[in-house]
Amino acid sequence: MNASLKSTCPSTGRSALVRLHILAGVLVAFYISCLGLRAQTGPFAPTNWPATINASAPVDYLIADPNAVFSTPVGWVNSVTFAGGGDQAFQTITLNGLAGDQSTSSFMNIADSNYAVWANTPSIDILLQVYGNDSLYNADTSGKTINVLEGQLGHQTDVSAGAVPLGANNGQWNWMLFTITNSIDPATGNRRIGNVPDPTQPGVANGGVNDGTLRLEGVAGITIRAVALGESGAFGSSNQINVFVPPVSCDPEPPVNLAFIDINAGITNHLSVLNDTDQTVTYQNSVGPAGDLRKGVQATTTYMNFGILSNYLGAPCNPPRPMKVCVEFYDDPVLGGASFGPDLYATDAAGDTNTFAGPAYILTGSDQWVKVAFWIPAVNLVGVNTAPLTGGPRLVFNGGFPVIDRIELGVVRSGTNALAGLDPDPAYFMNPLICTTNYGFYAELDLQNGIMNGLDVGSSGNDQQMVVEMAGPTNDQRLAVRPDGGNNNLQFQILNEAFGPSYQDNARVSQVLTYYDDPALAGATLRAQVYQSWLYGVSALTFPSGVYDKRVTLQGSGQWRDAIFELPDANFNGVNQGPQSLVRYQTTPAVPADPTSGYVHVTRVRYDVVRPCGPNVGIDVFQTLSITNSSSNVGIEWFGTAILQSALALTGPWTNTVNYENNLTNHFAPSPSQPLQFFRLQFPPLPLP
Repeated sequence: MNASLKSTCPSTGRSALVRLHILAGVLVAFYISCLGLRAQTGPFAPTNWPATINASAPVDYLIADPNAVFSTPVGWVNSVTFAGGGDQAFQTITLNGLAGDQSTSSFMNIADSNYAVWANTPSIDILLQVYGNDSLYNADTSGKTINVLEGQLGHQTDVSAGAVPLGANNGQWNWMLFTITNSIDPATGNRRIGNVPDPTQPGVANGGVNDGTLRLEGVAGITIRAVALGESGAFGSSNQINVFVPPVSCDPEPPVNLAFIDINAGITNHLSVLNDTDQTVTYQNSVGPAGDLRKGVQATTTYMNFGILSNYLGAPCNPPRPMKVCVEFYDDPVLGGASFGPDLYATDAAGDTNTFAGPAYILTGSDQWVKVAFWIPAVNLVGVNTAPLTGGPRLVFNGGFPVIDRIELGVVRSGTNALAGLDPDPAYFMNPLICTTNYGFYAELDLQNGIMNGLDVGSSGNDQQMVVEMAGPTNDQRLAVRPDGGNNNLQFQILNEAFGPSYQDNARVSQVLTYYDDPALAGATLRAQVYQSWLYGVSALTFPSGVYDKRVTLQGSGQWRDAIFELPDANFNGVNQGPQSLVRYQTTPAVPADPTSGYVHVTRVRYDVVRPCGPNVGIDVFQTLSITNSSSNVGIEWFGTAILQSALALTGPWTNTVNYENNLTNHFAPSPSQPLQFFRLQFPPLPLP
């Protein structure tokens, strides 16, 4: 006897055909398992939680979009926020019609006020709804590794959440699932997430560092719309969640990166100045200082906008890219104090917009033609009021309308594009005053001699506690600073904006630290460890790499010695030190288990900012001459602005041989008629304290 019936799985409402076979009084059932029917796989729509969630699991969550309407289980707790400020700043942004919070610094710090609930949970699943763009991926298209800092300061550790899964660089909102271990702090025996060994320490209100619970590292620029924290399996599996909608089909980005119009020269490279609606302009002749009169364009209303011809830089379906907006303008003395800069720009092909987050440029009234650049981290080419042309951001003016003779829109390419990673026009700077004498290039702290020329010991606290005391051999005792409190970090504050404001282009900075080569610390090391660097308008934590990743190892000579370091791309935002600093130095203990064996004393600190332009171009007072020797001749080489002096004896007399003023490698070939010569570099006088 055979019979057929339909059985419905209660949790899904889906029907399964079940055929019953009754043979010799024995009922044998073959059926499709309801468990199999419940198995679902993404991609899941961004308008609700994934269908794989477990509604009965304990979950803490955040929905950053105030207009979102999610079907959130009753038992879930809305206790999650983002801890902002400093190196974990963020801004609200709309993409594809949905709002999220976008990192504008190095980290995103998830703060769960209900953090104590995780104290006995061995692993935690992190469900994120993130916008798929380049911020999630490396230049070779591999997913960036996400590290999560857990635990309060002094008890913290980094755990890996793994790499961003492939396929989410799609210009869509995507659900992603990561898992981290709730590690055990060996000092307390407790798990780091959910426990606070020292509740009196600042910044531990949510159980972690800097007022957060879990700090996401390695994905600067990430945009998050929703966060949920749960025990393992609360949201399904990564195989179910980490499946994404493919990107929209689009032609490859062209192998060009710069469109411009030069009004004075009458040249255009696929860029036009628009003159319509609320973005009207007029053209002026004979503008500028005497001897440099030019033709230019001037806004007649609040805005000025530009259209890119023939989709020259790409199409709106291409991913948003970092854009450099370059403007050359007449800094009219009658307009001193007026300002201008980018305003709205498109964030996606749907036409969503955002406002430029950086500062406007304030005219100084220098009576000169000035070049200034603005960086925007991610711009879609659909433009703002540029249709049918593509475009970038429009300019907005306050207090006056300077005459502009050249405008450039440059895009930073990535991946396998022939121009990947290149600055579209390095001749334009975020702060053109670095090319003047307005900002210094040298600073010095000498504790023993009481010199504070733009530098001082940084504030002591948290993981960079410091002590100033006497140190050195008995015959050469000096006042010096060393790490303290079980930490091995040193940092020095820049005084009175000695090098100018923090908002300026990345600087090449040479440093000399005079340290005591203590016999008791032989084997300890000293290095420049972490600093801030501008990356397309976003200040992000950076670590020295390649030839700049240098450590000095103490030999135990019992003498004061100099350690020389160099950073190629630093800004002055500092690392947990304000209002300005350069880099955090780290010592490594000679005995790993004993932090005090890394308490290296530093008595003198000197910084030299090697300017790329202007009267102080290329001055590096800490460099040494290098000698090249080939079969044909001997060469002397050095960097930047300096006078090469020579003598026939080490005691002199010294005479000027050649004077080069640039920031490139200089080369001089001595006369072979002299069997023995000595050479040295002479630099301009250093600024006085």
